[in-house]
Amino acid sequence: MEHYTVLNENVHQFPVVIDLPHSGTFVPEDIRSSFLKGVCLSNTDWFLPELYDFLPAMGCTTIINHLSRYVVDMNRPAESAKKGDYRQTVVYQENTQGSRLYSSPLNENEINRRVGLYYDPYHQALEKLLREKLKVYPSVLLLDLHSFFLDFGDGGSQDIYLSNRCGVTSSEQTLYGLHENLTAQGYSVIDNANLGGHIINHYRELFGERIEGVMMELRYTKYIADRYFGEEELTDRNEMLFQSAKQKLKEAFMRLPLFWGVNIEQSK
Repeated sequence: MEHYTVLNENVHQFPVVIDLPHSGTFVPEDIRSSFLKGVCLSNTDWFLPELYDFLPAMGCTTIINHLSRYVVDMNRPAESAKKGDYRQTVVYQENTQGSRLYSSPLNENEINRRVGLYYDPYHQALEKLLREKLKVYPSVLLLDLHSFFLDFGDGGSQDIYLSNRCGVTSSEQTLYGLHENLTAQGYSVIDNANLGGHIINHYRELFGERIEGVMMELRYTKYIADRYFGEEELTDRNEMLFQSAKQKLKEAFMRLPLFWGVNIEQSK
């Protein structure tokens, strides 16, 4: 069984690859049985495949991770620290609120097993998608989509956080265009308060300026429900708010020049 889905693998209508690395909720039974009783796998990017389903529907190449980030985090370097804060580790020992997941620390063999079994295949698939897209287009936008409820550092309480790692992973023009389109839909947006994760940085380093990587984080209250979120797992949402957010996001993305109808022959 593949633990990720690729949509529009061989469709090259747009010079874009969409990546949803934290939206999965599946935990293999051997891992779930090792958790402490009653653990809470919180702070997942809940419902994002449904929220952004208009992107693959219009032909965007999309990769969706089905595994919970508590199995292995696709947005961390594989060689990350083996213990410590969840923001620095490829396999978490605690949830994002600091509650322990295991009765004793995982050993390095188990961490390496998860990297080889789950992490490596996902990144091999994503790299292949980018390589194939670059055979068609001179440059490709990698959109790394997330959601959140905890504020990032000094970022304040904006609706959306964008990151190109202060100009490292994309041009300022690319970031500015997305920022402006989102603010036009009524969202408050801040750039580079969160410097982004592994994915956009890794593929920019791998392919150079041919990859424009942007990470986007959308606040839970803007698409799930307008309420306080704590240490919890989510199973439902405010459907009216959800559909409104989907329409706004669709309008914002459709205004990007990349989605105005690309002539593949001219772009080669």
